[in-house]
Amino acid sequence: MKRGYTKVYRFAGGIPEWRGFNYPMLVDEKFTKIRVNKLPPDKVAELLKEEDIFILDVRPHFLKEPEIIKNSVRIPLTDIIERLSEIPRARDIIITDWTMKQSLSAAKYLAGKGYRILGVLKGGVLRWKTEERSFLISHP
Repeated sequence: MKRGYTKVYRFAGGIPEWRGFNYPMLVDEKFTKIRVNKLPPDKVAELLKEEDIFILDVRPHFLKEPEIIKNSVRIPLTDIIERLSEIPRARDIIITDWTMKQSLSAAKYLAGKGYRILGVLKGGVLRWKTEERSFLISHP
């Protein structure tokens, strides 16, 4: 019994190499123009002490890193569209992931939808952990 797709191909170098060959691409100009602040851990720690910030962690569920910033909500980047109702529009939001690879995309997407994005945690939870910030807890 055959399942799924039978002719699946991949472009080895990904989008950067595709662009290098000048192959056609659709680019959302509005999305590329959205600027996102990259907040260092000390600034985020200050904000967490002073304000009611919503921390959104966009790491996928399958990652093994158990550490998460206290009171943050974990919604993987791939689930954001389906779970928008869990993200408050009326609060300032800081987005994080493990090393700041996915948080920028999430921030741009949510900012484009009208959410109040303060920025992303520069260096992600890994940098937060390395700099020994408080508020870090283990997540089940």
